[in-house]
Amino acid sequence: MEKIDVRVKKTYSQLIDGFLKLLKEKSFDNISVSEICEEADVHRATFYKHFNDKYEFLSFCLDTLLNDVDIDHLIVEPSPDNVKVCCSEFVNVIFNFIHKYHYIFKSVFTSKQSITFNAHLDEMITNFCIDKMQLVLANLPSYKVQMLANFYSGAVIGVAKWYVNNYEECPIEDVYTFFEHRINEISMYYKENMYPYI
Repeated sequence: MEKIDVRVKKTYSQLIDGFLKLLKEKSFDNISVSEICEEADVHRATFYKHFNDKYEFLSFCLDTLLNDVDIDHLIVEPSPDNVKVCCSEFVNVIFNFIHKYHYIFKSVFTSKQSITFNAHLDEMITNFCIDKMQLVLANLPSYKVQMLANFYSGAVIGVAKWYVNNYEECPIEDVYTFFEHRINEISMYYKENMYPYI
């Protein structure tokens, strides 16, 4: 892996910080490269040395933020007995992140780049689900694991979109409670039906 120069890291950090500050005030579609550079105290020429446009920068920014989501501490080997705990931990990590950056999600979900952002988020969640499910469902054909993983990641993203649009009215605790109930249902169904037969 190529090591990034300290000055480049500082530039990236300044750009991301400036960008996040702007996103609290206006939508992504209404933010210009000039505004990002001015807020970050970075020259436009420096910005364009690293990124072709604000859309490429958005992808970089999202990748950077998503890469900082800590899922390494979650259950390494889920089983039929701890699948509920595994799901709960994962949902809490994802929605803590969404809650922290709700203004980014709201802005990007409604922007022209929403498809790109959805793809980034979906890939991260789906891959995590596949990794965990393969451990539990070792005897299941890989396409069935992928199908289940896409189902769960789609549900999480669907609720995430709803949450960021109802952030003012819906406490994050209610989202956790909602998922706790769903996870109870899923884990019971999983243990009684899916695990023995699929």
